[in-house]
Amino acid sequence: MSRLVINGFRARDNIVEAPPSKALTLRYILASALSRAWVTLRKLNWGDDTWSMIRGVKPISEIEIRGDYVRVRRGVSPDRFRVIDVGESGFTLRTLTGVYSGIDGVTLLMPRGSLIGRPIDELINALRNLNARVDRLGGMVRIVGGRLVGGYVMISGSVSSQYISALLYLAPLTEGGIEVSIKPPVKSRPYIDATISVLRDFGISVERSDDSIYVGGSQEFRAVGEEFVIPGDYSLAAYYIALSVLVGVDLRITNLHRDKAIESEYAFIKYAREVGVEIKELEDSVIVNGSSIKELKPLNVDLSDSPDIVMPLALLLARANGRSRITGVEHLAYKESDRLRGIAAVLRCFGVGVSVDESNGIIEIEGTSEVRGGCEIDALNDHRIVMMSVIGALAAREPITVINWEGVNKSWPTFIWDLERLGAEIKILNSS
Repeated sequence: MSRLVINGFRARDNIVEAPPSKALTLRYILASALSRAWVTLRKLNWGDDTWSMIRGVKPISEIEIRGDYVRVRRGVSPDRFRVIDVGESGFTLRTLTGVYSGIDGVTLLMPRGSLIGRPIDELINALRNLNARVDRLGGMVRIVGGRLVGGYVMISGSVSSQYISALLYLAPLTEGGIEVSIKPPVKSRPYIDATISVLRDFGISVERSDDSIYVGGSQEFRAVGEEFVIPGDYSLAAYYIALSVLVGVDLRITNLHRDKAIESEYAFIKYAREVGVEIKELEDSVIVNGSSIKELKPLNVDLSDSPDIVMPLALLLARANGRSRITGVEHLAYKESDRLRGIAAVLRCFGVGVSVDESNGIIEIEGTSEVRGGCEIDALNDHRIVMMSVIGALAAREPITVINWEGVNKSWPTFIWDLERLGAEIKILNSS
């Protein structure tokens, strides 16, 4: 195990490129693997989750990785027995549980790490209600797939939007389609919208009325174009914005396209402006004037639809003049780690007052004028807790050590090196 020692920031560059969207990378790979025609994907996010999805669809598809792009199509003779290592990718595990329920053959999905204990039973029960043959054996999911008739299913929207995405990807493979009724409260609604948008890019007809979605059966995945370019990830770029503010430097962040953004991730721009961050949006980039910020304002905000921006927004609120309140985030307890506890531990290391009501999903943050440091953070191998820890530590008065940080590879494998190029002072110490 290695440790990161973070010892401040000395600006070397002021232009950075936002990493490609992880959420859209996974959705486009899966849809392409169900398409009979070749689809070219460019500018993918090459985190661990992408490799999990590639392993996941390989038994039923043909995949060519060529330099900076990937070509994918559905295979002519898919394997009928598949053992798939899905790593720690929740989206891969859950959506493939749905998809393989509708494809002939036996599939064993093998999760790793924290994913073994993350919830999936409600999705399995919903699939069984559609007469799918799915079992959970410890952490492993076993699927005996075949052509399903489809039908009506009701499922909770309070735990994971990935359950709904799994049913939507399965629906075109059934004979008659699936009507999904989502029981409120519905968390992470924009990620359901992102799935629907990708399905429509592949010619799949989707009808939506409030919290009811119908996807017809016996539909072919046919891409509307031969090539898709994955846009930048606003939820990851949010850490660059937080860095700009915390260390007081101006940054231009490229590869950000407003018209291609997932709304729950783009929401960070809105909330950052509300607390006092000056952000200028251009056609394909944003400019953050971190050097001109004198004081940040506290904020009361419901982030039930935006779980992935809670961490970088908490960094900004940690420097606000007053008490802030984040609500609607009880589902953070079911992520790669219990992020409610992880966020609190990080902020306390920074010398920030924080209280968490886990049962009601409330985080209260009392801002401070400086990040104290001089402590060690266990980042729990959770990529977003790692990013929060490192970005906050770069503004600390004293060095901070971060352990269990390697999980950052899940969505941003070049995170540490990208920060070093900008001016981060980071040492990687290997345990003897």
